[in-house]
Amino acid sequence: MSGGLAARAHPFTAGSVSLAMVLLAVLVPAPNGPPLLYAAVCLVALLTGVGRAVRHGMLLAAPLWVLLFLMHGVLGEGPRIAAPWGGTLSATGMAWAVEQGSRLAAIVTASLAFARAFDPHRFLQAAIARRWPFSVAFLVVATLDAMSRFGEQATRLREAQRTRGLKVRGSIATRARAIPALVFPLLLASLTEADEQALALETRGLTAPGRRTALDPPADGALDRLVRWSALAVVLVTLWWRVMR
Repeated sequence: MSGGLAARAHPFTAGSVSLAMVLLAVLVPAPNGPPLLYAAVCLVALLTGVGRAVRHGMLLAAPLWVLLFLMHGVLGEGPRIAAPWGGTLSATGMAWAVEQGSRLAAIVTASLAFARAFDPHRFLQAAIARRWPFSVAFLVVATLDAMSRFGEQATRLREAQRTRGLKVRGSIATRARAIPALVFPLLLASLTEADEQALALETRGLTAPGRRTALDPPADGALDRLVRWSALAVVLVTLWWRVMR
């Protein structure tokens, strides 16, 4: 988890902003809307202390960019423009690739930024303070926490396989060949851990009935509320504009 502004804000604020960014990635019009929104998402992530999400988002979105460029820029139809390295590219295909690539990159980066800022304890305390159903709040926490646990488990399994002489690093082909040997033990380890977690949570009163009390609910200041209402207003105005124009 990050220690920047996004992590210090109320837990609902980071989630609201990320959700607004995802919705805007679908709503903003082409051709200028998606690239500008992607730039805005990166800027917000950098300014709020979750800048690592920008780098990870670029790495995850890079294959999509390459695929869109090849499928629509190189092989696309319509008017052709000169490529800097020689040959020609589809003008409409390139515009479509930039539009869709920006939308996907904005969604990926906003989601990763939210994951970087997410604190399970603070989120649960905030949900209890707002009288949310505890099962719903815990489902959100368990889902997000499962992704990090899954990654840690995969790392431990890869290191264990390396100590036994298996080659799991190197080229893309080497990593691809190592995947089948990783999937089955990872699945078994995840199922075993899920059983242990379920038993531990049951014995600690997860499903016990009754109203719960938040021990240290995070502060919800005027700035947090302003940011959340502003995010909602921007999404609604954009939706209204897209419908009415």
